[in-house]
Amino acid sequence: MSIDIQKETCSPGTERTEAGGPAKPATPLNEQIRTIVGQIVWRDTLIAAVIMAVGWCALFLSSNWLQFLAGIVPVSTGIFLGRRLKDQAVLHGLILGVSGFLLGLGIMVIYGTLGATGVVPMPEQVIEPGQPPVVLDFQELLAFYVQFSLFAMIPFPMFGTMIAHRNEQKRRDMETQVARRGGQLERPPVVRTLEDIRGLSLPQFGGYIKNLFTKHQFTYQNYQFEKDKYLDLFLEYQGETYLLRLSVADRVRSGMVEMLAQDLQQQGIPKGIVITSTEFAADVNKSARKRSNILLIDGETLFEIAER
Repeated sequence: MSIDIQKETCSPGTERTEAGGPAKPATPLNEQIRTIVGQIVWRDTLIAAVIMAVGWCALFLSSNWLQFLAGIVPVSTGIFLGRRLKDQAVLHGLILGVSGFLLGLGIMVIYGTLGATGVVPMPEQVIEPGQPPVVLDFQELLAFYVQFSLFAMIPFPMFGTMIAHRNEQKRRDMETQVARRGGQLERPPVVRTLEDIRGLSLPQFGGYIKNLFTKHQFTYQNYQFEKDKYLDLFLEYQGETYLLRLSVADRVRSGMVEMLAQDLQQQGIPKGIVITSTEFAADVNKSARKRSNILLIDGETLFEIAER
C-alpha cells in the first residue's frame, strides 16, 4: 500500500500562512511606488523649493558675511514644509533639497550668463584666506555654487523637515488624546486657604488632586473628563487601582456615589474615592456607608490633608 505525498506550492508573490494555506499576494512594487508618490504634496514642496532657492542664491551672491546666514535658509524651509505634512517626511525633505539645489543652479546659470555679458556684476569671493576677494568668472561661479551648496541644500532641508514633522505629529497626537479624554488637566494656582480650593475650575482641581496624591505615594495612570460634570482620575497605590471621581459642583449628591459604584463594578476597579472641592449633600454619607470600597473627601477634609 503506497501513499502519494504531494508538496503544496504557493504561486509566485504569495506566502504561506501558519495554518498552511497561501497568504494574500504581496503588494506589487509598482503599486507601492504609486502609493508613495501619491502621498507627496507636490505643490507645497515645489513652492518651498523655489523660495529656498531664491533665498539661498540671494545670500550666496551677496557679501561674504551674509553667506554665513545662508545655512539658515534650508533648515527654515524644511521646518516650514514639515509642519504641513502628514506622511513621508524624509522623502519630502529629499525632494525639497534636490529641487532647491537644481533651481538654485538654474538661477546661477542665468545670473552667470548675464554677468559674463556685463549686464549684472559678477560676485566677489575670497578664494584663499588672507587674500583680497576676486571677481568670479562663469565657471568659477558655478563651481563655487556646487561646492558650497551641494552638502547644505540637500541634508539640511531633510533635517528640518523631519524635525518639524515629528514635532507636529506629537502635537497632533496630543490634541487627539485631549479630545478623547474630553479635556486637559491644568496647572493649579497656589492654594493657601480653603477658599482657594473651592475656587478651582475642574481642570485645575484635577491637576491639584493629581499633584497632591502623587506626593502621598500614589502613581498616576490616566484621566477622563465627563463633559463639565465630573473628572475621573485613575491612580495606583500599593498595587491596587483607585478611581477618583472629582467634582466642583456646589453640593455633590448621592447620585454621584451610585454612578461611581456602578463604574467600579463594570471596570473591575476595587476602590473609589469621591472628591469635591465644596461639600456633600446630607444623603451622600448614608449612601457611601453602604459601600465599604468608596470613600468621601470634601473640600475641608482635602485642605486638612494638604496641610499635613
